Amino acid sequence: MSFRFLFRLSVFFLSLLSSSQVLAQDDPIGPALQKTMIWADSAPTGNQVYVAFRKPFKLDAVPEKGSLHLFADSRYILWINGQYVERGPCRFDPEAPQYDTIDVTRFLRSGKNVVAVLVHHYHDGSDPAKPADLSGRMMRNPPGLALLLETGKSGNRKRLFTTDTAWRASSETEYLPAPLDSWRDRWGSIPDRIDATKVRKNWMAVDFDDCGWASAVAIDGSHWGPLQSRLNGGIPLLRETEIAPLMRIDPDSGRRQPLGASLPLTLKTGEQILIDPGRFVLAYSRLDFTAEEGTVLEQEYPQNYFDSGKKPAGSHGRVNRYVARSGQQTYESLDTFGCRYWIIRCKSGSATLNQVKLIDRLYPFDVVGRFQSEDEVLNAIWQIGLNTILACSEDGYVDCATRERVEWMADGFMVAYPVTRVALVGPAIDGSPAYGDARLLRNLLRHIGQSQLPDGRVKAHHPSDRWDKHAWIPDYACLWIHGIRDYFERTGDLTFVQEQWPRVEKQLTWFLDRRTEHGLVRAQEFVYFTNPLAYKVCEGTTFNSYLYRALVDAAELARLIDVPAKASEYTDAANRLRQSINTHLWDAKAGTYHGGILDGKKTPVNLHAAFIPLYYGVVPSDRMASVQKYLLAHAAEKRIFPYSHAFLLETLYQIDTDEADRLALKLMRNRWTDMARGETQTTWENFRSGEKCHESGAAPTYFLSAYVLGVRTDGPIARRRLTIEPRTVGLDRAEGTVVTEFGPVPVRWEKSEEDNSFLLETTIPDRVTAEVAVPRLTKKSVLILDGKPEASPPAPEKGQNESDRFLRLKLGPGPHTVRVQ
Repeated sequence: MSFRFLFRLSVFFLSLLSSSQVLAQDDPIGPALQKTMIWADSAPTGNQVYVAFRKPFKLDAVPEKGSLHLFADSRYILWINGQYVERGPCRFDPEAPQYDTIDVTRFLRSGKNVVAVLVHHYHDGSDPAKPADLSGRMMRNPPGLALLLETGKSGNRKRLFTTDTAWRASSETEYLPAPLDSWRDRWGSIPDRIDATKVRKNWMAVDFDDCGWASAVAIDGSHWGPLQSRLNGGIPLLRETEIAPLMRIDPDSGRRQPLGASLPLTLKTGEQILIDPGRFVLAYSRLDFTAEEGTVLEQEYPQNYFDSGKKPAGSHGRVNRYVARSGQQTYESLDTFGCRYWIIRCKSGSATLNQVKLIDRLYPFDVVGRFQSEDEVLNAIWQIGLNTILACSEDGYVDCATRERVEWMADGFMVAYPVTRVALVGPAIDGSPAYGDARLLRNLLRHIGQSQLPDGRVKAHHPSDRWDKHAWIPDYACLWIHGIRDYFERTGDLTFVQEQWPRVEKQLTWFLDRRTEHGLVRAQEFVYFTNPLAYKVCEGTTFNSYLYRALVDAAELARLIDVPAKASEYTDAANRLRQSINTHLWDAKAGTYHGGILDGKKTPVNLHAAFIPLYYGVVPSDRMASVQKYLLAHAAEKRIFPYSHAFLLETLYQIDTDEADRLALKLMRNRWTDMARGETQTTWENFRSGEKCHESGAAPTYFLSAYVLGVRTDGPIARRRLTIEPRTVGLDRAEGTVVTEFGPVPVRWEKSEEDNSFLLETTIPDRVTAEVAVPRLTKKSVLILDGKPEASPPAPEKGQNESDRFLRLKLGPGPHTVRVQ
């Protein structure tokens, strides 16, 4: 066990009384599992291996309910009576692993039953105390399996059995170690190496004779922190959906036909088929086929085919390889793979495919949001962003569905979560709709907090053992603090704030200890690649703007949990940092900010050093117009990454002028059109290259819902307030549905040039007040609310500009029609 792991266990388990730990103490299942961990003597720790476990048992009758609780490290696949049940667990840091609870009633039968579990111990054999580029989804931990089966419903449950030395185990399986030759093998999906000739019988079946297997051995469960229930402390089990119909494509003509019409289909040496699932998926595959002995089948999962010259592209060389035994058999891939196409090829021998399936495995989101306007390009852009977030939402918000599948702080919080809030609905524990579902964000924030090193730094992504220039990104650490406050305001979960607070303090101490004589913090600059100072360690404008906001948010968190001394300290530090930015980094001639101070010299102004200070409130009121002018003049000419538009587009809409609104739509149209026309129908990491299903490019979906349809939550959800303020410049009509924490809000608006009028129709959820804003067409606009003329347009509120573009009124729940003439 590594020193780092021991240190974190001792420090954090003593210092934090988190909600998850309370759950672990109150939950009898977690401790029971912890005491019954098993492994196989034939599979020593540190050697990558697949181990099969079996447990036969008898039932007099099928119980009213059977609940199976399961944890394994690194990953597992579960069968009962030869039927596939589930795979997992949810990605985790060993500080706080989560066990799965699965309703297995439908798999049980009277008489003899068997539970079979395949556990993959994923390890490269290197020293666990040292950083490694092994995986962005799993960490190098000791291997283990713990399982408990209960029957009966709540209040009358009976423990049938747990894992113990009566279980049978074998490391002599058909599953061979996955390749680890390059980072492409290690990151993202794990390719299969399966030799079915090694095992002639189905060891998952009830009648399999396991007398030749060894007894499992008990191991020490204290290698892991307290096991916690995934149901109460994490995210739901993922949803599995068979993709149908699958289409077979003729590569030469591009003609498509249902794959089922081609089955059974025989492939011989050198032959392959190209399959179209109809959309980008994150899925595992299942083949039922008959083969000659030694036939080698391969499966590849490319992102592109026709856009890359009729060649598979974007699979990063990850190919599943299966050596067949003679006769009828079933092959199910052990991992899921992100792809737009699926290729099955016969490298040697002959196989007849009888049944071919692809099963999507994703977070159980339902699509409730909609967007439609007269601009088909914008409609397509909204849709491809949604497609991407769906494909990149599994047991975490993952950056991309193929290359990495990593929980990055920035992509998840700045892009995926906002799109979730306006378009998607998850299932609550009781099955009701979870509007504004923040559980993937909570898991992300918790994982980032668990990555904290003794010096206070939190990583840019976790859980993983990686530690390099991309593991530690200072602005992402600031986003983590910002995310904790945002999560609280959208959920009211104060317990989570208390859980993370000691970690927040440690991270801010690391930053504030690095203030220079200028009162700025010297650290690595905002890393997105079009920033001229990316990766440079300097006194940067963008990073110090991030830190200013992190201090403001930390001060508010301190007030929430009643730590007034820290609230005062961080407020003072934020004010002084803001002053230092405006004193030492302002370029009066350019009317905006220098990029930073590098090696004692001020660097030239740049676009990032304009929109990030505006976004985070660093710019004082007397300089606001100047920085906004610079931004409006340069935003369209400077090429920046799609991710950075999460900040840029918000800043443009906050400027709140026709010119800025028009520019925001122009940027979306000009820069996302190629993606909208691409064959993946997802958003890209970069405008020209990079991954073709990457959540960092999906930001426009949020802005089209939140600003063009115009529905946004106004402040913490405890206030139960919405803003409905459509930005109509550049469009004549739009309609759709925006998901909010209070429920879905339908919106339809339309402008008419014939009679110079504007119509807005919406329905406000129960117990919610909305500030509705409609365009002020002329100084003498007439406002008609729900069919009744208003005596006069509402007067601007105190502090509101008399020349405001909008007429504003407060409305309560129910359907409303607002017309301006």
